[in-house]
Amino acid sequence: MQTLRTIKKFEPLSVMRIAAITYAAIGFLEGAMFSVIFSIVPFAASNGQHVPRLFGFLFGAFSILFFPVLLAVLGAIGGSLSAVIYNVSARYVGGIQVEVE
Repeated sequence: MQTLRTIKKFEPLSVMRIAAITYAAIGFLEGAMFSVIFSIVPFAASNGQHVPRLFGFLFGAFSILFFPVLLAVLGAIGGSLSAVIYNVSARYVGGIQVEVE
C-alpha cells in the first residue's frame, strides 16, 4: 500500500546550498562553452581587423571563473526565496503531496 506524504516545509538554508552547488555546476559548463567561443573569436575576425589572441584567452579564463560564481549567487538567492515562498504558501493551501513506498 502506497501512501501520500505532504512536504510541509523546506529549510531555506539547505535549499540555498543545494541550489548554489547546482547552479555553480551549470555555470561552469556555460563558462566552458563561452571560453571556447572567446578563444575562437580572435581567429574569426574576417573584416581585416586584428584582435589580439591574448584578448580571447583572457575572456575565456574570465568566463570560466565568472559564470560559476555568478550563477551560484543567483541560484542561492533564488533557491532560498523559493523555499520561503513555498513555506508561506504551504501554510495556507497545504504542501506538495508525494507518493512514497
